Amino acid sequence: MNNILQTYLTRTTETLQLVAEQNEAAFNAAGKLVANAYAAGKHIYVFGCTHSAILAEDVFFRAGAPAFWRPLWGPGMNISNTPGFLSSAVERNEELGNSIVACSQMGEGDVLVVLSTSAKNAAPVAVAAAALKRGVKLIIVASGNYRTQRGNHSRIANLWELAPQAVMIDNQVPCGDASIHVGDFGMGPVSTMAGSFIMHAISAIAVADLNAMNITAPVFKSSNAPGGREFNEKLLAEPEIRNAFLLP
Repeated sequence: MNNILQTYLTRTTETLQLVAEQNEAAFNAAGKLVANAYAAGKHIYVFGCTHSAILAEDVFFRAGAPAFWRPLWGPGMNISNTPGFLSSAVERNEELGNSIVACSQMGEGDVLVVLSTSAKNAAPVAVAAAALKRGVKLIIVASGNYRTQRGNHSRIANLWELAPQAVMIDNQVPCGDASIHVGDFGMGPVSTMAGSFIMHAISAIAVADLNAMNITAPVFKSSNAPGGREFNEKLLAEPEIRNAFLLP
């Protein structure tokens, strides 16, 4: 096997192994929060900026993912429709983070997952802090390798400062998100793979917990598999689910 390919594969595998081993209790706690919220008729939200926004998209209207995920779509925070410089500026905007929560329907007892590998940009910190003020139960996915770094929020150093009020999952991503070196360049990011693993693991644990409560969770099937489209159409006919997939 090509040496770069083998090294990147090894680093990625090691990262996912660490994520699973070091966060088992947090995974179980996160899954239980989500399951209990769904069972109580509450909503489950997910928020991330720029490349972390990919992870919010990854569980939304996705085959094999529960239909209860509701991304908080922050303007300018999605790298697919916002130029890079602007998206970087937006994720540092504390006031916008506050406004996203202020304009949302999140309420007491709902669950919010905030994804930010660096944990220090002002927008995700503001979203997390504002959600806590509303009585929202918080799950934070961030890298412990940034734990001592201060970001640009006016009051809160980084998301790790909120750890006593949240379920913290360490995505084990190295500072700079480079797992391999090619010449003078750090390459081989692992944050997206680790984040996707985390989000889908939380989903699966939550669904297992709901099964234990004799509650059938709404999980999408692939529309490209036999019977999948018909199954999803029935799922989306349920008003509570359908409303999350329509324009406001």
